[in-house]
Amino acid sequence: MSQQEKPWQPGPGDMPFTTNLINPHGDRHLSFNEEDGRFYRLWQHRAPEPLHAGKAILLRPSDIDQIIKFSMLWLERHPGSQRGSDLADEVAAGAKAAVLHFAQAAQAPMQR
Repeated sequence: MSQQEKPWQPGPGDMPFTTNLINPHGDRHLSFNEEDGRFYRLWQHRAPEPLHAGKAILLRPSDIDQIIKFSMLWLERHPGSQRGSDLADEVAAGAKAAVLHFAQAAQAPMQR
C-alpha cells in the first residue's frame, strides 16, 4: 500500500469488472469482481492485483461504506459460499483495523 503510483484515470478498457471505485485523485483505484467476490487494485501498467477486503478498506478508508456494501450484497447473493465466510472475515478485520488506527490517532498528542 505504500507503493507510489503516478496519478491516472482509468478508461473503460482499464476496468475489468463492472463495480469500480475510481479515486478522483488518480490513485488507489479499486474494482470488485462479482464472480469471485474479490476486490482488485487497479494499476496503470500492470494486471489487476487481488486484494484482501480488509486491505481495500485501509487503502480507501473514505469508501469503507461502499466496500462493505459491495461485500454484503455479494454475501446475500451467494449464501453458503466458502468465499462468503472469508469475505465477511476480511471486511470485519479491515473495519476493526481502520477503527483502531483512527482511535489511536485521535489519542496521540497533537504536535504543534
